[in-house]
Amino acid sequence: MSRSSPIFAYCHGIVPLRPRLESWMVDLIADQPRLHALADDFGAPLNIQSDAPFRRNAGALADCVGEFDIPFLPMFARKANKCLTYVDTARDTGMGIDTASHAEVEQCLARGVPGHRIVCTAAVKDRALMALCAKGGVTVILDNTDEVALLEDVARDSGTDVSVGLRMNGFIRDGVPLYSRFGMPLAEIPALAARLAKSPRLRLDGLHFHLNGYKAEDRIAAITQILPLIGEVRGVDQGDFFVDIGGGIPMNYLDDPNQWDRWVSELDGALAGARDPITQHNDGLGRTLGPDGPSGAVDSYPVAQTLVQTAWMRRILQASDGQKTIAQRLRDAGVSLRCEPGRSLLDGCGMTIARVAFCKTDSIGSHVIGVQMNRTQSRSGFAEFALDPVMVPGNAPRGAAIQGYLAGTYCTESEWLTRRKMVFAHGVRAGDLMVFPNTAGYLMHFLESRSHQFPLARNVFVTPDRTAPARLDDIEIT
Repeated sequence: MSRSSPIFAYCHGIVPLRPRLESWMVDLIADQPRLHALADDFGAPLNIQSDAPFRRNAGALADCVGEFDIPFLPMFARKANKCLTYVDTARDTGMGIDTASHAEVEQCLARGVPGHRIVCTAAVKDRALMALCAKGGVTVILDNTDEVALLEDVARDSGTDVSVGLRMNGFIRDGVPLYSRFGMPLAEIPALAARLAKSPRLRLDGLHFHLNGYKAEDRIAAITQILPLIGEVRGVDQGDFFVDIGGGIPMNYLDDPNQWDRWVSELDGALAGARDPITQHNDGLGRTLGPDGPSGAVDSYPVAQTLVQTAWMRRILQASDGQKTIAQRLRDAGVSLRCEPGRSLLDGCGMTIARVAFCKTDSIGSHVIGVQMNRTQSRSGFAEFALDPVMVPGNAPRGAAIQGYLAGTYCTESEWLTRRKMVFAHGVRAGDLMVFPNTAGYLMHFLESRSHQFPLARNVFVTPDRTAPARLDDIEIT
């Protein structure tokens, strides 16, 4: 897309962080009457989505691992987006689904996803969830010995055989432990496997880990420490066995990743007083200026990553483990590879739109642009949404250029959709639409809240056929 595209003419960061946009997003944003009509018909805020990029991303990941001749089952991390359309797409393309709650398991089974292609990795599992998994043939990832005991009890009462995986922690990389609150120590896994081998109903089918962050090197270290365990814990029948490396497959959000380094440099300059602030109240957003210079990371998803998606996976599989690669080691062990992508599968699948309600000044004279959505509707576990929104003007006459900050609907002083200063080259008016791009992965659903009893954003899907009407996702009905 041309960097002079009129799509970006109405709003950008005072130091830009221009988003990457899919062609379907560009077409819809450019069709201003249609976008306003969708907001009128379905309400705003509104999550507008397409599953076409999901299919493409899933296919690319499968093709990548296929190059290494390893049995592979990607498990879509359902928690990243609640829409049932993606469940259907994963089902129809032969993917598995990673579930994290009773409702997610129940919905996947109801949509016809086979139980053996569902894994339950819920951080906390109660008896009802365990019983549902046992009845539906879902693989349960056991995180602690209390869960082992509970599932033994559930399986005994139900008389049902249950597939399980053991989640591990305690990995070391370059002499430094990799922290995780999830899983059980590596050293305890053989004894747990022996316990499961004596269980009449629980069958150990794989090993699993969950690591924070997005570093390929962390996964490489973990896999190399798992591989020696496989022969020790695998059942004597040598049936199907998996190694599941969890999620955290990174992606890039920016049209030009170099903009991130410039933005951080300008933020440092503002913190040092070398330029005007680029954030509200000169907030460092997690970055601080000390006697030795700037330090700390901005509290946002790392939007400018370069080793992403298939290149990230290829880096892992090609990494050396002794005289062989990890891919060769996995083949030699006769195991299948699993992973649980969420954000990276949903790359390019959605955007969130909301109406501007007002433009005013605060007590120190800064422009405040009130938008009819709250900050939980474009946020995951990070404090800052580090992408420039796109503004689609309404019918009101335009005005002079202004700079200001986007405020949300919650009645707190901290309610800002982003603390980065925005430039509105043609002013901003009530009725304009703000478009938050690429929100389908975690951003639109992971933290969404109904505080103040505001309704949640509805979810609609569009297709490349511009004449086809948008449709509500079935989650709105269920």
